[in-house]
Amino acid sequence: MAENLSKLNAQYKTNCKKILELSSKIRYVGVTNKFGRTIAGQLRIGLTPFLKTEEMRNELFVHSMIYNIRKNYEKSIGETEFIFISNKKVDIISFYIDELVYYITIDKNIDKNELYSLNQQIRAITKF
Repeated sequence: MAENLSKLNAQYKTNCKKILELSSKIRYVGVTNKFGRTIAGQLRIGLTPFLKTEEMRNELFVHSMIYNIRKNYEKSIGETEFIFISNKKVDIISFYIDELVYYITIDKNIDKNELYSLNQQIRAITKF
């Protein structure tokens, strides 16, 4: 069982790297469980994180909780496809896939139409 978990975690790390390769505008990719605990994450080499460790831990927890709460009424409005948050310094997009949250930060200067293309490409990478 531990070997399977190790293989799965290695796959998540690989997914993070593949997602980073989709666009030079992607800053960070992280995968968390439904409680916000980081399983894998990758910051683009040469970049400095905007958030401190504790701030990032809280941010990931918040995103996980948003998805957990929204599950209560998905039957009424449909499944959440992704969440997009625009900040002054960075954009954030997150996906809930197979009870995991993929949390991705993106440079502000990305063409917003490119986000929808990235959405499809990220979903293709995360299917395994």
